[in-house]
Amino acid sequence: MLTVPVDASDAPVDTSARRREADLPADQQAAVPQVRAELRLPSAAERIEAHRHARLAADKTYAKLIGDEISEGHAFDKHVIEQREFPGVTTRRQFAGMIEDAVMNGESRVLSGGRTAYWSDGTVVIRNPGAPDGGTAFRPTSGHDYFLRLN
Repeated sequence: MLTVPVDASDAPVDTSARRREADLPADQQAAVPQVRAELRLPSAAERIEAHRHARLAADKTYAKLIGDEISEGHAFDKHVIEQREFPGVTTRRQFAGMIEDAVMNGESRVLSGGRTAYWSDGTVVIRNPGAPDGGTAFRPTSGHDYFLRLN
């Protein structure tokens, strides 16, 4: 006997057997109700709020990186230990926290050479991505005027 393979791709399809249960009359639907998940897209206000939270998280991470980098460099030894510009600050972690706060909450200016300056509560932070220690932080004697004259 010769067996011929059957190609079902050309066979007629009975679509009535494939009707979705939801399309059937109520008396023909299953007795157990099925849970249907509704997809609800976020509103514009929800998208804006989500973006705001994501941006804040990114800003906090950036400020922490700057604080960690600068506090591990020359600024801690020179301005905290030797010159005692930051009374009450005794650890690099405390110094990093002050730098983070200045970056997050202070006034900022874009400077030449890809640098950025921040001013907060008598402290200047200069972020210099080209410097090995990422920049510096100190308390200038001329205060806010010093910050305004930076270029």
